[in-house]
Amino acid sequence: MPKIAKELTAVAVKALPDGTHSLGGVKGLYLRKRHGIGWYILRYKIAGASHDLGLGTYPRMSLALARKLAREARDKIEQGVDPIAEKKAKAAAAIAEREAKERALNPVTFKQIAEEWMAEQIQQGQWARNQRREASTRQVLEKHVYPAFGNKDIEDITPEDVRACLAPIWKTIPRTADKAKTYIKQILRWAIALHKRKNQVNPASMDGALGVLMESYKIGRKERQNYAACSVEELPRLMAELDALAPSTSARALQFSFLTATRSKAVRLAEWKQFNLEERIWRVPLDNDKMKSPNRDRTIFLSSRAVALLESLPHLSGSDLVFPSNRGTALGDAALGAILKRLHLKRKAEDGIGWIDPVKSRKMGSPQRITQHGTARATFRTWAKDDALGNNRRFDQEAVELCLLHSKDDAYHGAYDRAPLENERRAIVEAWGEYCYSYLDKLRDHTQH
Repeated sequence: MPKIAKELTAVAVKALPDGTHSLGGVKGLYLRKRHGIGWYILRYKIAGASHDLGLGTYPRMSLALARKLAREARDKIEQGVDPIAEKKAKAAAAIAEREAKERALNPVTFKQIAEEWMAEQIQQGQWARNQRREASTRQVLEKHVYPAFGNKDIEDITPEDVRACLAPIWKTIPRTADKAKTYIKQILRWAIALHKRKNQVNPASMDGALGVLMESYKIGRKERQNYAACSVEELPRLMAELDALAPSTSARALQFSFLTATRSKAVRLAEWKQFNLEERIWRVPLDNDKMKSPNRDRTIFLSSRAVALLESLPHLSGSDLVFPSNRGTALGDAALGAILKRLHLKRKAEDGIGWIDPVKSRKMGSPQRITQHGTARATFRTWAKDDALGNNRRFDQEAVELCLLHSKDDAYHGAYDRAPLENERRAIVEAWGEYCYSYLDKLRDHTQH
């Protein structure tokens, strides 16, 4: 058996000088003494590591009690239990129990955290140029998320809760369901980062349990429908009708979006500093692009028609926006849609049909009014590969995709093929610009003659 130091008495301990002294009676029991006060410690090894366990202060704790506690600790060590780890675990459990009681009395709900998250987005100006985004986010949360678990403690949100929220809308309104899932995930990620939720697992991540729970819901899910687009044959007439609405800023923004085959947000938030009209280049900033990859090329080459449109626009004092509203702020997405609706109703009154997508209308079984996104993107893409016009052989189809800012999606080209195909893209947008204005040019020629 290991030798145990001589067991000191209480009187002997009192007479000890400053320093660290073995007290005897229990292996590893020491007293660190300084200026008449000290600390009882138990030195031990477990799993090859040395530890010092604090037992209490001297002389507040008696020597007899210190030996009693040391013996109890030794018994645990012999059983393979680390008393320090056990002590920490008990302290953590006590804290968790206290916090649980506090949460039970004053729960921090998902709705509270979501409102804080939205307030920060507003404060940081994330939605300053897109107030519709703020309103639509709140609408999704209030209509679909809060009723499901808005009043539940943020700490207690589970993948099952998220599934119960998404399941009723997952197949019927998939776009809204995807938005709800995204907002829930962002809010929980924000809560975790700020330690408002101690559980580090995000229950809204499809990479975890939620993905498994939603697996069966993917079957029979309603496919996302493409946006209704103007037919290629009708696009030049639409451009002419928009031209007749001058000096409407919304109409000009629509024309420009069609000429550049760009999304609404990029056009509505476009600023003059993004353009180099001499080189006929527009560089869309990351914040205005759908894809957020920092290394993505967002260069759009401008046709002479697009440059002419830009040069015809007035510069509003105090605003760098290319297409400002009457208040000097960015146009809302609804503004562009309102112009198309206005033209649709006008034409419908004339021919009983209006501006509709003929292909999508047949597929859906009801008239589908054209949209900005569909016309800017799908109409251009259809024109660029139209075999009746010979464009499928005339244009490099990879360059066409780059005109749409579509990234290469194969395993290797995206990493190694960095050719911008500038000449091909410039030729495509120039031909597209001429096509867009072909009907208007004929009208002008007819008027002049």
